[in-house]
Amino acid sequence: MIAHNCIFLSLYLILIVNFVMIESTKKVSPPYYVSRTYSLFYVNTVNTLKTYNQQEIKFNEKEITTLQTPVQTLNDTKGRNIVFDKFYKKIEDIKCTCSLIIKSKLVHLTNILEGLRRGGTIEVALDELNVLKEEAGFMVLLFEKAKGKAGKWFWSYYFKIMAMIEYESNKNFFRETPFEEEELQSDITNYIEYCKNNKYFPKNKPQDDLVSKNPNVPINIFKVLQRSVIIGVHYADIMQHISIEYLYLKPLWDEHELLFAKITGSVVEWRPTIRRHAAEVNKTKEFIENREWISKPFGHLTYHKLIQQIISVRMYTCLWVMLVMFNKEMPKMDLLHLKLLYMESMRTIDTGPEFMPYTDTFYSDVVAEFRYAMKDNQNVFDSIITRISARVKEISVELNGCNSNGSDWISIDIKEPLTYAMILEFLGEFRHFFNLLKEKIKAVNYELALSMAVEGN
Repeated sequence: MIAHNCIFLSLYLILIVNFVMIESTKKVSPPYYVSRTYSLFYVNTVNTLKTYNQQEIKFNEKEITTLQTPVQTLNDTKGRNIVFDKFYKKIEDIKCTCSLIIKSKLVHLTNILEGLRRGGTIEVALDELNVLKEEAGFMVLLFEKAKGKAGKWFWSYYFKIMAMIEYESNKNFFRETPFEEEELQSDITNYIEYCKNNKYFPKNKPQDDLVSKNPNVPINIFKVLQRSVIIGVHYADIMQHISIEYLYLKPLWDEHELLFAKITGSVVEWRPTIRRHAAEVNKTKEFIENREWISKPFGHLTYHKLIQQIISVRMYTCLWVMLVMFNKEMPKMDLLHLKLLYMESMRTIDTGPEFMPYTDTFYSDVVAEFRYAMKDNQNVFDSIITRISARVKEISVELNGCNSNGSDWISIDIKEPLTYAMILEFLGEFRHFFNLLKEKIKAVNYELALSMAVEGN
């Protein structure tokens, strides 16, 4: 009996501690500062890179800890924005240097392409092109993992190198001046001017001199990235094997059962979306077959947006159903079951962030609100349910258009009576879907595809 009381008291204290931490994070604004962190591997990689900037940006141990530690209490937010602003300044500094490196290589790539057009064999240039592709891939990954926009020119550069490696298949699809297109000339030139104005490059020093007189800068950058666990290993294991079709989400083209499966506890009208999906798949196939991605990688991203919306509908509908269930059953639960349900629900919710673009802070916002709400009475979820239902209906209208008869495309339909076991079963189903989705798109690197879509906005 004493042992039982001790366990019960321990659980009670754990709940109180958690709720104090939750209550503190609720006061943090914006929620982005609560949820965003970077791995130690990534921070160390960024911190090691040297640029053309004469004023090196370096992080001390305390700043490195801040960048990788999520907010737990209000005290954790002190000075956090200053550290993150410094981090983004460092990323911007690296982008400036990498943009100048790319610009310096465009003439050389043009010469390689002209040699191929005059009848040269791809074998002569293949080793060099593969090195350039690896370097371009490192840069794309580096900026994707910064959870911010890199610049379309990094993708355009990468795609054109990929096309050149498969020259025999693509030679009829290269335009006359593929390395003079806007994303590789106008955009990159404008950005380099921005870098100069913001003092990322030394004053009164020609850009050509920066490149020619500092040859160790690009050598060291690519050496660091190649050795990086989070960049080099990721590239070697995944990115170097990704085909163009995969970057346009080919593994999901025929996944009707996965994408449009029934969500327990809800009624979703998927038929208009299924028709849109079929049409978008055909457009994507045509875009790839016509090699339009060589000149305009961002010329067709509507399928990416459609998939994002479908996944968001599923994610928010599952959260909606979960919270309605909680509202109905939590007032009847004892403290032990309440604690266990909270832990199980957080285990389930943690499957979600990797499927959301970094620009969508709504998910992390409502999750933070859910954590906070767990300490209140049975009505605490009402405001979150209202927000989620409004969001998911908004996305449904974007997907399907306005319904002429005024009814919603989606509704909640939970059969009573509910039991604790039924809620656990639903949470298991929730997780199972997103684990299946993760497995399906593992080879695609969905986060990379999302970052590509964000660049296109």
